[in-house]
Amino acid sequence: MISTIIFDAFGTLFEVAKGGSAKYVIEKITSCGHDVNEADFLCEWKKYYKRHTGSDCAFQTERDIFISRIRMFYERYGVNRSAESDADRLLAGAYARKPYDEAAEAITNLRQKYRVFIGSNTDNDVLDAVMKNSGIDVDKVYTSENLRCYKPTPLFYEKILSENRLAPGEVLFVGDSLSDDVYGPLHAGIQSVWLNRADREIPDGVTAIRNLRELTFIF
Repeated sequence: MISTIIFDAFGTLFEVAKGGSAKYVIEKITSCGHDVNEADFLCEWKKYYKRHTGSDCAFQTERDIFISRIRMFYERYGVNRSAESDADRLLAGAYARKPYDEAAEAITNLRQKYRVFIGSNTDNDVLDAVMKNSGIDVDKVYTSENLRCYKPTPLFYEKILSENRLAPGEVLFVGDSLSDDVYGPLHAGIQSVWLNRADREIPDGVTAIRNLRELTFIF
């Protein structure tokens, strides 16, 4: 029986613009006169992140990964800019992310019956700042920084279960990423719901909703 619901943060409870950071870096490179294939760049940008958040990698914060990724591209194209400054400029925008319209209401209603956690791939200070400005309150918050690992590494989910003495069958994970919030939890024995705001095709075996209010009709 479900006793605890874990929500992803960004793209699930809080709005986020997809690909904005990578496009900012592309703009800085092209402004120096270099040609960049955007599709290839975005593919490598994403792969770099996945390589540095896997279970076989020494843990780094998202900020550190962000800086090293920007620095790699600037060095490749001979761009004379500070990767640290540009990373911090971009990360500052994360502090201003707003909750989706239905998020606070949905969380408030669900907390009448369930414990509600957040489980997010992000740094502590980013999520702390967003939570303070959101009007959203949950029982516990877990980040990749305080767990020292990233979704969909199994250890991410296992640490939350262990700390709260929860069996996998007592937990539901909700989020917008198929890999991190649906298949990752499922591999750990945790039920999951895909938040499919863009109304994409739903894979076989996946339970999906279009907004958080629909959760009350499923559980």
